[in-house]
Amino acid sequence: MVADPLGVLMGVREERAARAEVRLAQARQVLDELNFLDRWRTVGDPVVVGSVALGAVVRPDVDLEIYTGSPSIRDGFGVVADLAEQPKVRAMRYKDERDRPSRGLYWRLDYELTPEETWHVDMWLFPSGPAHGSSTELTEAVAGALTEGRRDAVLAIKEEAVGRGTRAHGHWVYQAVIDEGVASYAEYVEWLGDRDVWEHTDWRPKPA
Repeated sequence: MVADPLGVLMGVREERAARAEVRLAQARQVLDELNFLDRWRTVGDPVVVGSVALGAVVRPDVDLEIYTGSPSIRDGFGVVADLAEQPKVRAMRYKDERDRPSRGLYWRLDYELTPEETWHVDMWLFPSGPAHGSSTELTEAVAGALTEGRRDAVLAIKEEAVGRGTRAHGHWVYQAVIDEGVASYAEYVEWLGDRDVWEHTDWRPKPA
């Protein structure tokens, strides 16, 4: 029998896409079970950003940004206090970064979706407007440049990173794939070099 490398490749891509769809459904389940968006609407305008918004979910993480006229610690804790009382919410973290590059208030919630898996929900409360260089703007720009082939490359890199016990960080993996044509984890690591993965960025995809 003659080997069919293209068929094998398509099968691998389809399997990756199917796993991402399962992850995306789980992320939406987390958002729905705790009614995140409606809860945050009492404070401002919530937006799902990052891998969930881009359909490139590998790790059990959800990212939310909430925009309001004047971010309030008290208002934010009013929302997360109600969330913390919900069943299967196991932990909560808080940071005030209004005087740092992020320029927002941050909470992280750990939610036990199943006994085997806990999802992490990152929530940033920002002032309305684009001054802080939000992930919302970045997510929209990446979505416009993320072809199916590029999404598959992102998923492949992320999955191998998880398999190695590490991660492909934030915007860096999208920048590597979209701007530089990186298509594998090894290429990504080489391209990343000694960059500070936590560095604030104003990167946006190059025009098509």
